[in-house]
Amino acid sequence: MVDSEKIIRHVNNPILFILLASFLFGLGSVLSKKVGYAYASDNIHPLQIVFARFFFALIIVSLIVLFNRSGFKRPNFKLHITRSACGWTGVAILFSGVIFIPASDAVAITFLNPVFAMLLAVFVLKERLKINRWIATFISLLGMFVLLRPTLDFESNLFAYLCLAGAFIIGIEILLIKILSEREPFLQILFINNFIATIIGIVPMIFFFKVPNLFQLIELISIGVAMVLGQFFFLSAMKGTETTFIAPFFYSTLVFVMILDLVFFGVIPDIISLIGAFLIIIGGLFISLKINFKVFN
Repeated sequence: MVDSEKIIRHVNNPILFILLASFLFGLGSVLSKKVGYAYASDNIHPLQIVFARFFFALIIVSLIVLFNRSGFKRPNFKLHITRSACGWTGVAILFSGVIFIPASDAVAITFLNPVFAMLLAVFVLKERLKINRWIATFISLLGMFVLLRPTLDFESNLFAYLCLAGAFIIGIEILLIKILSEREPFLQILFINNFIATIIGIVPMIFFFKVPNLFQLIELISIGVAMVLGQFFFLSAMKGTETTFIAPFFYSTLVFVMILDLVFFGVIPDIISLIGAFLIIIGGLFISLKINFKVFN
């Protein structure tokens, strides 16, 4: 049996791991758009795609759990159910939005997750923020405003606003993950999350279920595999490495998505999208890296 821990210790390249995670997250997002493409006659409904994302991820995590359950503790099911409900809802909204708007725009909007999580931590966990964090938040929100291109025609931006709502809900999930990660091992959290989210997704999926063809089935499986492997490589990168060193490389996800969006759909981001994404990333970096400007201290 292959020992993944030994492989991680042997390779020990956090930059490689975070780049692999970024590519896999980007691939999962673009594949979800491809298999559910709104303008294709044989498209799969977003709720079926979301179910597949959690179901196939659950299969992989379950196989790992069969051989390694060390450190498992009594779970806090109330927190797990709330977290998984938020995760499923956020992913369902984002997967629905990404079908109708450029994948790079949808992914850029999801980079607001840490901003929302930080703001929620202020009000829920009573954490205090320094002035530089508020400035970073303002920069990210300004990027969001640019990216959304707000107009009086709400319907024209409906799916971008949906992605924004999804990012906010996932921000809540991030806050709950933070609480859970201090109490339970990650593998246990990952297993329970995918299990509960799969259960949640069964009922809505039934109403829109469509038997996929062979290529669609492969793509659905690939989405689940890409997402769970992305989480694996992300954690491998974080293990024993400072967040301040790793965080900037995670934003390469947007670069991978732009390339994949171009390859699969011929989409080239316009200057407004690039400016909005740049502002969101700059603000997100300042938040993630915990930069303290001496002029503000």
